Amino acid sequence: MGPISAPQPVGSRVVAPDPSITSAIGRHHTLVTAVADLVDNSIDAGATNVLVRFLVHGARPVGLRVVDDASGMDSSDIDHAMTYARKRDYDGKDLGHFGIGLKAASLSQANTLIVWSRKYGSPAVGRRLRRDTLDTGPLVEEFSSSDAAESLAGAGVDFAMDTGTIVEWQDVQTFLTSSSDEDQAAWTTKTIQDLINHLGLVLHRILERGELTLNIDIYDVWLDFPGPPRPVRAIDPFAYRGIGQPGYPKVLPVAVGGTSGTARLHVWPQHDKGLGFVLGGRSGTETQGLYIYRNDRLLQAGGWNGLATPNVDLVFARMSFDLTVEMERHVTINPEKVGTTFDDELRGAFVRARTVDGTTLASFREDAKRAAKVARQRVASPIEAPKPGDGLAAPVREAFSTHTEPNDAFPIDIRWRVLPESQVYDIDVDRHELVLNARYRTAIVGRKSLDRNDAPLVKSLLLLLLEDHFIGTGSGARKKREDAAWQGVMLAAIQAQSADGV
Repeated sequence: MGPISAPQPVGSRVVAPDPSITSAIGRHHTLVTAVADLVDNSIDAGATNVLVRFLVHGARPVGLRVVDDASGMDSSDIDHAMTYARKRDYDGKDLGHFGIGLKAASLSQANTLIVWSRKYGSPAVGRRLRRDTLDTGPLVEEFSSSDAAESLAGAGVDFAMDTGTIVEWQDVQTFLTSSSDEDQAAWTTKTIQDLINHLGLVLHRILERGELTLNIDIYDVWLDFPGPPRPVRAIDPFAYRGIGQPGYPKVLPVAVGGTSGTARLHVWPQHDKGLGFVLGGRSGTETQGLYIYRNDRLLQAGGWNGLATPNVDLVFARMSFDLTVEMERHVTINPEKVGTTFDDELRGAFVRARTVDGTTLASFREDAKRAAKVARQRVASPIEAPKPGDGLAAPVREAFSTHTEPNDAFPIDIRWRVLPESQVYDIDVDRHELVLNARYRTAIVGRKSLDRNDAPLVKSLLLLLLEDHFIGTGSGARKKREDAAWQGVMLAAIQAQSADGV
């Protein structure tokens, strides 16, 4: 019997995908990853200012906007941006990757996406895309240039928008559904903090360069007025204080498929459990392992990609790895930019790699395990105190860092605001703020003052006194008794000081 010939095709045709497939895109986004995708777009377009704005009616969030001062879009650009079938060209330095971020991120959260934009030398443009049109073929609706110009003019931001873009979500399905104003306000506060943590982490290199100002605020649509902006600050997962493990960090060259990359091996110092270590309250098993960057944007914060198994003995082990364009063919990037997968070739390259002193991935893990063992043997308990944020000068913050261990993942900002006469201070645990009563500012400072870093002694003493009031330790009833006692004593002291003519 002769060889069997394989059948050959006699024709071919292109089969268009079912339009309903678009409704499945982006389904693994969370609100924070979806917003991060929009901020990536703003950065790619050259923004120096980005504002994430929660629109609220009373306590209830009713929408969300991302506003930027980037280069903006004309009619052709915005049509391309709203089209599912088109992937824009990337120049190798962009944070965007798949070309579907605007649509997928937005419609994973909201039923309606509206985009307003203006490019230099072009009229303002506006488009709308509704989720309920996706299954039959995405229907993009066009607004008039005058409506677009009016919407951009009414952006209500504190930076110039000669060019720029507003991305708005309406009928957001992932907002909290509760009739309680208290629940709604608490959800919004927590979600904003989650956003600050996520954006501060994934964009930390970009924020550290000082080229981008990124804020989040709440805008009351009934009062037509914004609340104070909350800045997003860099959270560097490698910014430990002092000296780490002797000999570290180490450079690990990784060569695969004719190209090479560089990983940096870190063993986090056991004494430092600050914000850069816990990364917004995450556990040590979540934060150990690989930190993978693409164009300085963090794609993965922890995890071993098959190179090790997470465990408590590796809590101090971290590796940074920057993807090159050539290296990307060995890596699958999660569409939501919250994880990656290595192929077998790249995993093998990591296992074979050695530093100049002969350190391998295996010996690096052993060094990290020894550090964890030493940490468990420590007997002396650290002196804990809140980590100060805004409101104290740098030398005072540095003194806190040198002499105490932070007892919370978040820095405590110190503000002056008018409070009831019976209060010298107030604690806002959700916003991580210590608020001093502006009625008594002159008495506390000793003079009239508008310096945000004034009264360093009183502020420092209050942070130390209220140490466990910023975290969930201790009895709530005891804290209330302490608070009443300390308010009374301090109020009497202020009154006595005022009587002395201060």
